[in-house]
Amino acid sequence: MDTVHSNEERLRDYLKRVTGDLQAARARVRELEEDTRDAVAVIGMGCRWPGGVSSPDDLWRLLTGDADGITAFPDNRGWDVAGLYDPTPGTPGRTHVRTGGFLHDADLFDAEFFGIDDAEATMMDPQQRLLLETGWEAVEDARIDPRTLRGSDTGVFLGMARQPYGDTVDAFPEDGIGHRMTGSITSVAAGRLSYTFGFEGPSTTLDAACASGLVALHLARQSLRNRDCSLALVGAATVMADAEIFLEYSRQDAMAPDGRCKSFSAAADGAGWADGVGVVLLERLSDAVRNGRRILAVVRGSAVNHDGASNGLTAPNGPSQQRMIRKALADARLSPTQIDLVEGHGTGTPLGDAIEANALLAAYGAERDRPLWLGSVKSHLGHPQAAAGMAGLMKVVLALRHGTLPPSRYADRPAETVERSPGALRLVARAAPWPETGQPRRAAVSAFGVSGTNVHTILEQAPEPTGTTPAAEPGDRAVPWVLSGRTPDALRDQARRLLADLAARPGRSVRDIGWSLALTRASFAHRAALLGGDRDALTAGLRAVADGRAAAEVVRSGTSGRRQIVFAFPEYGGAADRDAWAELVATLRDRSPGFSALYERCRTAAEASLADAADTEVDAQVTAYAAMAALANLWRSCGVRPAAVVGDGLGEIAAACAVGAVRPEDGARMAALRGSGGDPGAAAPAVAETDAASWYSAGQATELVLGTVPAGHWRSAPAGSEALEKAFAQWDGPLVIWFGAPGGTGFGVPGGKEIGLSGGTEAGASAEVPDRPGAAVVIPGARCGDAGDPLLPGLAMAFAYGASPDWRAAYDGIGGRAVSLPTYAFQRRSYWLGRDDREGPDAPEGHDDRDHHDNQHAAAAAPGPVSAS
Repeated sequence: MDTVHSNEERLRDYLKRVTGDLQAARARVRELEEDTRDAVAVIGMGCRWPGGVSSPDDLWRLLTGDADGITAFPDNRGWDVAGLYDPTPGTPGRTHVRTGGFLHDADLFDAEFFGIDDAEATMMDPQQRLLLETGWEAVEDARIDPRTLRGSDTGVFLGMARQPYGDTVDAFPEDGIGHRMTGSITSVAAGRLSYTFGFEGPSTTLDAACASGLVALHLARQSLRNRDCSLALVGAATVMADAEIFLEYSRQDAMAPDGRCKSFSAAADGAGWADGVGVVLLERLSDAVRNGRRILAVVRGSAVNHDGASNGLTAPNGPSQQRMIRKALADARLSPTQIDLVEGHGTGTPLGDAIEANALLAAYGAERDRPLWLGSVKSHLGHPQAAAGMAGLMKVVLALRHGTLPPSRYADRPAETVERSPGALRLVARAAPWPETGQPRRAAVSAFGVSGTNVHTILEQAPEPTGTTPAAEPGDRAVPWVLSGRTPDALRDQARRLLADLAARPGRSVRDIGWSLALTRASFAHRAALLGGDRDALTAGLRAVADGRAAAEVVRSGTSGRRQIVFAFPEYGGAADRDAWAELVATLRDRSPGFSALYERCRTAAEASLADAADTEVDAQVTAYAAMAALANLWRSCGVRPAAVVGDGLGEIAAACAVGAVRPEDGARMAALRGSGGDPGAAAPAVAETDAASWYSAGQATELVLGTVPAGHWRSAPAGSEALEKAFAQWDGPLVIWFGAPGGTGFGVPGGKEIGLSGGTEAGASAEVPDRPGAAVVIPGARCGDAGDPLLPGLAMAFAYGASPDWRAAYDGIGGRAVSLPTYAFQRRSYWLGRDDREGPDAPEGHDDRDHHDNQHAAAAAPGPVSAS
């Protein structure tokens, strides 16, 4: 009987295990199925489009304004602009069109920023150069410091066709010939981004003609869903290195005489060609939500196919387009009636537009209860070829975010195919609110390659943010703003960009801006810290940085490179320090649990060792020691660690604690006995040996400390002595963090410049790094007496002098959220192979000629208006 019972028990246990394993397996299957169906979020964008467009905001202004991006041929690419033109189509070697959508600053590039020398930059296809800049901007637009992705599995997927950049050059510069191959082949474009940014995920460049950008997006979606990468940088680029496409299509008489695409319009008379670069950053939607990203839009589905053996290699094929659309809808698990807007390919050729419109009618249904809105970004920009799909994608993302149907130009007279559709297709002739349907806003984008490749992508409005609420204005708490640039000019330009951004978007919290500057932007050698206590003071400091002048509450580094960090702990200053320490402790106990915990441990240990805990002097010295120890520990927790420490008097005990030679509690007992006139040595039976740092005594250390600290670690030197001066000299201009009472006396660092300390530069004054080599800079470990946070100003000053604080830890307990900020202020110079220098001289650093060409739109040598048609 026992055997039977035992067997039944074993059987039940076995069945439980099997059932549990089965449930786990089913859960894993569901998880994998969700992974493969997981939508993808667009979280960042960077771009260059005709019309002076250098950001998504610029693109939206162009799309909703009265002008387009069509201008005369560029004069900085070595083209024989006058000799190329002949008004008669078909003239060999000539073009009857001399306008298009051009990036007139495509020759400009910040080579130094990316660590590329001038010789290599000159040999690089400008498409590669612009992809580097817009790739960086797309990551910054996602509110991510690009350097934090180094070593990650981020993938790069690019669409790009080879351009004949430099092909007609008779002789290459001798110092650049070695870069000819990597500068010109398309495969290097993606590899260069991965290499430069340190990405280790999939990396590929593809050429599917005008479908390239959206095909790259399709492959990136698959890679994300297969977990080949966690983020994907997806982009496409076209910069016409010569005028060959104009010559070929002029021979075919297939271009609009005014260079403008009149997409789906009765006025359509041919294509118009354009440059353009667009990059987006993608993340799995579930990860984006979990990571608290700002989601711009959601990619719900996509499909790619080919025309197959149709009626011609380059001829559009309507049935293939229909199949592609239905496949994309199935991938998105949506019905045709759930799509509100289609961003068509719409090149402006009557035959191609008619085939596309008929395919849309067939796939999306002629019996809709509401119209399918139709448009094409090419009516504003021209046809940017390999980047065409990326231009349409960005337009749709912006439209979904703004809840607005952006207009297509020339839509007042729809083409016959659109006109005779029974209300199913309707061109967007003027900007209008997105129709309310009770569902998320949804749109689709098409792109067709001349080789027969078709691609259709379906996007959806971003979900409402969950679990995030706007941070309140900090009010009485100052939050420093930190800026940096790779060069002094870049730092000034960065300040100018932020000033313009503040004027354009004035409602953001001071705290959120400070948090975002610290946590979402890379740090470079030239730095500034703005310490103003309110928005007006911070803005005034920003203007000073932009102008390159000194101002109150601005600390700016004048040299590159990091300084060794020294923690300095002074002697207790008596009654003069008592109130300052009490105020600081009261503030930091509320602000920082880490500070409060260590401070209370020290207080408890000291009180337990004293017979008379009510002695005011003893209590004050214990408070000072505990505050110094806890404050230094707080700096360490914020990522600032010393190479050495120095101490004087009571500060000697705090210094020993800071390097781990004395336990905080033992140090507190020593401070209590010292304050009561007793022997501090009785409180610390041993001082631990440590290799964490060297430390120095500025006064006569106790016999205990001198006798027990291992040789080579502690060196006694009277304050102001030659020995102490030599100690500081060996650190070659250290950054000294002074842990004295806020507003108290300085430490007397030999040759040092004190910032924000009494006896040195007054708190609130502008500060620059001393010009003389080896000069120390002394900054306070905490500031009180104003309405701001006591710790952040010191960390910001340390940042200005080369330290790398852990800002996330520093803002713990303060709060803040990521907000949009201007992207990096690239300092561009001109690079172009085969161009006579007289045609396009090097631009000075920071030069950008977009404004010049924006003002030349009306002067473009082309028939037709530039205002809205």
